[in-house]
Amino acid sequence: MLIGHNNCGMVNLFAHKEIFIKGLVDTAGWDREWAEEHFMHFAPMFEIGNEIDFLLREVKRLRLRYPKICIAPMFYHIEDNLPCLIREK
Repeated sequence: MLIGHNNCGMVNLFAHKEIFIKGLVDTAGWDREWAEEHFMHFAPMFEIGNEIDFLLREVKRLRLRYPKICIAPMFYHIEDNLPCLIREK
């Protein structure tokens, strides 16, 4: 199972830039300049446009990489704590 979830902090990551950097500085003890450089370098690689689209792309990627392993996409709804199996086209 590959399980995605809604309300993911990686969706529209650039909109959360200051919160992310503040967390690295306040919680992890990073220097602000270093935290900003880190964010700007890695955010484009890890930003997710849409949770379900990302999940389905990851399932496809993993199936190609591990062809003998059955991989099923599931999605967890935070509001109601219910996981669901995603029906693929």
